Amino acid sequence: MSEAIVGRWGKSLAVRIPGEVANAAGIAGGERVEIEARRGEIVIRRAAPRFTLEELFRGKSPQEWRAAYAGAFDWGPDVGREAIEE
Repeated sequence: MSEAIVGRWGKSLAVRIPGEVANAAGIAGGERVEIEARRGEIVIRRAAPRFTLEELFRGKSPQEWRAAYAGAFDWGPDVGREAIEE
């Protein structure tokens, strides 16, 4: 078990994560983490990644995405006023 010292960082408190703990957890500098207090203990976990739309859809053109998912959903036949004649 490693120990760390709580310090000041502006109006907030800060804890430096020791290198061996960061390596064991697979956390790198600049990585986002979630932190919460639970029954008097502090829990730190890796945050879920956040992606922009550009990052999510990078690598294919809009036409390629449409072609890849053309048959992905079958909503059934049009009925009532939603019927469209093609």
